[in-house]
Amino acid sequence: MRILYHHRTLGDGAEGIHIAEMVNAFRSLGHEVLLIGPAVSGSLSQQTGSRLHMGVKRFLRGPFYEMLEIGYNLYGFHSVCRAIEKFKPAFIYDRYITFNYSCIAAAQKKKIPVFLEVNAPLAYERDHEADENLCFRRLAYSVERLTCKGASRTVAVSSTLKDYLVSVGVPAQQILVLPNGVNTTKFYQREKSDELLQSLGLDESNTLIGFVGILRPWHGVDILLQAFRIVHVVFPKAILLLVGDGPIRSQIESLARELGIGQSLRITGRVPHEKVGEYIALFDVAVSPKATFYASPMKIIEYMAQGKAIVAPDMANVKDLVDDGVNGLLFQSGSAEALAATLIAALSDDNLRIKLGKAALIETSRRLNWPANASRVIKEYERLI
Repeated sequence: MRILYHHRTLGDGAEGIHIAEMVNAFRSLGHEVLLIGPAVSGSLSQQTGSRLHMGVKRFLRGPFYEMLEIGYNLYGFHSVCRAIEKFKPAFIYDRYITFNYSCIAAAQKKKIPVFLEVNAPLAYERDHEADENLCFRRLAYSVERLTCKGASRTVAVSSTLKDYLVSVGVPAQQILVLPNGVNTTKFYQREKSDELLQSLGLDESNTLIGFVGILRPWHGVDILLQAFRIVHVVFPKAILLLVGDGPIRSQIESLARELGIGQSLRITGRVPHEKVGEYIALFDVAVSPKATFYASPMKIIEYMAQGKAIVAPDMANVKDLVDDGVNGLLFQSGSAEALAATLIAALSDDNLRIKLGKAALIETSRRLNWPANASRVIKEYERLI
């Protein structure tokens, strides 16, 4: 089967990983995939157009940049139509982005199905959470609703995102909930690297509580630091290992010093995605302290694939992934005290951590992996036609 995969992104970070993994998963199932977008030459991690795109966005913030986004519809429509005529795909798989209706319009003109993958309600996100002012606010919400309603199937990454889409007018029966997956050839159970431990100034006597991700306000690292101060009293040799970097790193380091835990904090800086698994292998407990209400946190699934005991907030979208007491432990969202108590419970029981890790491994091999996601899309397409 031929699948036309369209995106209008930089193709870096988590979005690039997601795109590449889904394309590879479709191909691993024997399907032919044509990937089109603003910059798809070379690997997704080294897009030729990324620097240009970032430069344009930096200098044309506000209405001028949004006008370019809207203008992309004309280019995107003709580009997708040409690709349909030449490639003759069975269906289009489109990654949703703000103001982009081009794939829906092209699919309707050419009368082929389109699956729209929605990873976030981007109009809402840019309006409420992003460090920018959404100028064409009403238009962004309207295009988002029309795009999601116009797709043959809207693929939402969480049940809460489905609820949100239904609340803005997308028919529930049109939405397929498909949480993120993991590449089990990159993330798997492995031994701790003594060399890596030593490079961090640590050894086997240290207990490691780990977090992976970009250091941004909405990831709740401040809550994790407050909880770790309590944990550190019970486990004085515990270390908090943050794998990543980000805009609030200096604030995190400053808060750690204020809380008196600066000597027990390690921040790795940016780590290539293919190396992240080596750091996760060091964790005794893996933490996701906070998530946006609609996300499907990829870090949690990567922890699970490595057989780690996971501690995460008791949010509905997290419950799409973690069954409390079965393949992870959930704490009262937003409470540093509850997080600390859950971490202490996990660190105090070796057998519990082993049990949770084994169950997490089973879940990733059963359903939370990219080939399983691609298979579900194909089955939904077959049901659709």
